[in-house]
Amino acid sequence: MKQFFLLLLFLTGGNCLLHATHIVGGEITYSCLGNDDYEIRLTVYRDCYNGVPWFDNPAYIGVYDAEWKLVTKLNVLWDPTSHDTLPVTLDNPCFIAPPDVCVNRSTYTTTAKLPFKAGGYTLVYQRCCRNKLIRNLPDPLNTGISITAQLTEQTLMACNSSAVYNKWPPVAICVHQPIDFDHSATDPDGDSLVYRLCTPLNGPDSLNPQPNPPYPGPYLEVVWNDPPYNLSNILGGDPLTINPDNGFMTGIPNTLGNFVVGVCVDEYRDGTVISTTRRDFQYNVADCGTPTAAFLVPEQGCENQIIKFENQSIALFYKWYFDWDNNPDLTSTDYSPTFLYPDTGTYTVALITVPGEPCADTMFQEIHIGGLYIDADMEFELPTCDNNGLVINATDLSMDSVYGIASWQWRLTGPSGFTANSSNQNHTFVVTKPGSYKLRLIAISEGGCRDTIERQFNAPIPRTDSLRAALTICIGDTIRLNSGAISSYFYQWAPPETLSDTIVADPLAFPLGTTEYFVTITNAFCTYEGKVTVTVIDTAGLMVSADPTTIYQGQTSQLDAIFPGNNSINWTPPNTLSNAKIPNPVASPTQTTTYTASFSTNSGCTVERDVTIVVLSPFCADEFVFLPTGFSPNGDGENDVLQLESRFAEEVYWAVYNRWGQKVFETDRIEDGWDGTFKGEPQPTETYGFYLRAICPGGTELVRKGNVTLLR
Repeated sequence: MKQFFLLLLFLTGGNCLLHATHIVGGEITYSCLGNDDYEIRLTVYRDCYNGVPWFDNPAYIGVYDAEWKLVTKLNVLWDPTSHDTLPVTLDNPCFIAPPDVCVNRSTYTTTAKLPFKAGGYTLVYQRCCRNKLIRNLPDPLNTGISITAQLTEQTLMACNSSAVYNKWPPVAICVHQPIDFDHSATDPDGDSLVYRLCTPLNGPDSLNPQPNPPYPGPYLEVVWNDPPYNLSNILGGDPLTINPDNGFMTGIPNTLGNFVVGVCVDEYRDGTVISTTRRDFQYNVADCGTPTAAFLVPEQGCENQIIKFENQSIALFYKWYFDWDNNPDLTSTDYSPTFLYPDTGTYTVALITVPGEPCADTMFQEIHIGGLYIDADMEFELPTCDNNGLVINATDLSMDSVYGIASWQWRLTGPSGFTANSSNQNHTFVVTKPGSYKLRLIAISEGGCRDTIERQFNAPIPRTDSLRAALTICIGDTIRLNSGAISSYFYQWAPPETLSDTIVADPLAFPLGTTEYFVTITNAFCTYEGKVTVTVIDTAGLMVSADPTTIYQGQTSQLDAIFPGNNSINWTPPNTLSNAKIPNPVASPTQTTTYTASFSTNSGCTVERDVTIVVLSPFCADEFVFLPTGFSPNGDGENDVLQLESRFAEEVYWAVYNRWGQKVFETDRIEDGWDGTFKGEPQPTETYGFYLRAICPGGTELVRKGNVTLLR
């Protein structure tokens, strides 16, 4: 049983504690917008490090009347843009902000209509639990927060807006150091403000950390961890106090840790308190320490090496001296600067933290520049350039007479974001695009020195984007083989018999049959070999057809066009075609129509062929207006209804009679049918008479009389 209880605690209460230990504080304020509308602003603060849950989404704000009956609940969605992290700042530059203090803030904003109500309203937001590191509460992990704002009758009648605190207290304060903080507020209505410390309000526990809706009041105050902490001694040390007239807060804490603090500002009008703005927050009392200068730099550097200085200090600002003894003008205020010494020699480096302050600290270290030297050098050759690309043979020529070369870093960059890297001493690159390239080599010696060299060159690869692999012409046409080509290259075309020229960039071709033309394009030492196939089409091979060629209104016909080669096609008129840009569209003409298929080759040749589809208007005949001679309404799902079948009838009337001449069914709607009943009763198996009259397009008329057999 004991093991089961521990497991249950882990799955329930223990889990709540892990997921609800983050509340640092908050406040609710409101602004009267007129017409009983109020803008409500809830600001919540959470611990970045010591709490698991993020800000509530939504946050639940309860609105209660004077008898603590829930008037309404406001579900306020979280706006990510309202979130920020408060900076940790200290007034004294000689103190170091603690690295483990972090507070997030988020503000929820909504509006509510709050008409006058006797006794007014109370707004409340509740959350559990507080930061587990709090010292002045006995059970912070099970102590919640109730953030409230009261709208009194006077507030509602006067359309009053609450006072708003001007600043949030500092996230961190230093132990044994005075607190001097202006905790004043601003009242938009110009009322008198009186400040006081007040005990924060307790809230929900870990079993229900976010009640929905918030619990009704009245709300209990938190229990102080007394002794030694109470409202008269919130932090320990010199007691925390607040000036009632201006909100200036003073005190000197003497104990490290986190402490809950409550501040209230009462809003007076004509000598009466009409509103109170409560603020619940947390002071993080830390050992701020003092700045100490510390940095790392190598004892020696290369003659042409940029030296990086690694700062290991923590302070507000710094000043570096790279040649302390001889040149005090070589300085930097960067956190971890870099510097290239102008000459060889031994230099004294100095780092001063918070210079000019009484707590300033200085560290010195010598660095020797020289004795180690590396000279990066290279050469490259371009031995071949053909359809496979331009080959670049890069060779390292770097020198380090003391230690030798330890490693190489090659990088080739070029057009369209091209990048290639290698760590080989010598490397072969291949590129396929024309344009400018940059080859860089970083050589690194065994002694740690490095040097860089770069070379720029142009890859004279011919551009071939204007060269098309396939072209189409009609018999007797002429076409350009390389329209848009660069004329400054050297060209050689073959075969020459049907070309206007064999050495120009864009010759005219006039083959009598399909022909392959070969071209060699040369630019500097780069050569490209390509081929263009010109397909010659016999226009007599173009055929178009329709199946069928005669249809009735409402029917379709399948068009088909056959034309050799890969060519574009366009049918006209297009409005009754499924797609006028394909060889085989479906035609749905409503009247006799001639369709024209136009084929265009990339030489500009256009060929047209026609096909006509005859559209007949249906007339009223038995083949177009049909009534079955029998049906079986037995519920088997087959032939259960006597139904008139016609795609063309525009008007119909038909009726069914029994053997005594009694009309058992009639309709003037094509979609209606007889289910074999009369006045709700199934009719017997026998033969029935029918009368049918139909009018078809063009006014043709069909009248029929006959018999229908009902079978069951």
